[in-house]
Amino acid sequence: MATVGACAAFGAICGSATATAATMGTIAIPEMKRYKYGDKLATGCVASGGSLGSLIPPSVVLIVYGSQPSSRSANSSLPGLSRGC
Repeated sequence: MATVGACAAFGAICGSATATAATMGTIAIPEMKRYKYGDKLATGCVASGGSLGSLIPPSVVLIVYGSQPSSRSANSSLPGLSRGC
């Protein structure tokens, strides 16, 4: 639970799911192994938490999508804002 929350917070600041998963994997997986969590649970928590980075604004995905000429920036940020709240 703390790992997923930390991934969500880091992902909101960073904006990149890959960077979030890599950074939190380096920090959280050794600690979870130290407390005798299984490998599947430890990596699953980091992987699921890392994907939150693309859902919480300001994510890189939403910024790139909003910069496209065919999309309206107001409409591109609404789905991310509803999930991030």
